Amino acid sequence: MATIRVKRGTTTPTTSNMSYLGELAFDYNNEALYARGSSSVIKIGGELEKVYFYQGYAYYHSLVYNFDPDYIYKVHVIAGTQSTSADTSDTYIYYRTSSNSNLYGSYVSHHVNTEDTTHINTSNKNTYRYYIEDSYQSGPAITSGITKVIDFEISPTFHSGYTDTNQWVAYGKSITTNNAQNDASIKMADFAHSFNGNLGALYINPGMSVGSPDSISVTIYRIRRK
Repeated sequence: MATIRVKRGTTTPTTSNMSYLGELAFDYNNEALYARGSSSVIKIGGELEKVYFYQGYAYYHSLVYNFDPDYIYKVHVIAGTQSTSADTSDTYIYYRTSSNSNLYGSYVSHHVNTEDTTHINTSNKNTYRYYIEDSYQSGPAITSGITKVIDFEISPTFHSGYTDTNQWVAYGKSITTNNAQNDASIKMADFAHSFNGNLGALYINPGMSVGSPDSISVTIYRIRRK
């Protein structure tokens, strides 16, 4: 039986790695197969393609990534601290260009918690700092730290045509709770952000700079919308 071998590597291939239309390449680190299309590299099989990952000991993360309006993006953030101090800060995000200029827009956030079940809405317009009202809701004594899980999608919108993207919309949910506790407090925040410009970078600060170590993980997936 004949053996067919394709290009191999440990990262997602780019058009510079693949010279011919239809050429195949295999990322054996993430076990994903790609093909060279007319203008980009396309993942074969599966809906979500992981395009960015970071994890480390820090209380925020800044990244540069070219968001393509031909795709819808899913961003997943896990942040934690081992401190027994109460986190009193909300998450905020900067949406930026690839040269790190801040993009302006509006946000709205709604949150509820297990301690007083109060529903609160907040919003702002013409801002470059987009809040998610997810600060820790005091309840049981903190014995092993606090954690946040933030999950949201980023979608392009259209202006005068299918390729004319002036506005982006982000929408999702954040959960703040205790680490390693059966009686954990929970705060749940729903949010939406609308911002204008060419999206090329993100700054994500979960507001948890209260412990040692603080940790954060950021994963970005994408799915082709057409």
